[in-house]
Amino acid sequence: MFAIRSLVKNNAQVLKNVAQQRNMSVVSIPARTKVTKGEMIFLSGLMLVSWCAIPAWVLVNLKHYRGE
Repeated sequence: MFAIRSLVKNNAQVLKNVAQQRNMSVVSIPARTKVTKGEMIFLSGLMLVSWCAIPAWVLVNLKHYRGE
């Protein structure tokens, strides 16, 4: 019984220590490497296409959804 109690205590201590170890910084700093204009245009275009893909698909297939 004492062995189980000490095992539970040790595990609780280990879990407590693991949960408290975080590598987060409160201070925000600028990026170390800036994103190039070409990469920014490509990523912005990719986001725009992905945002508009589902609404465009629904509008194109609207007749099928209505059953006509």
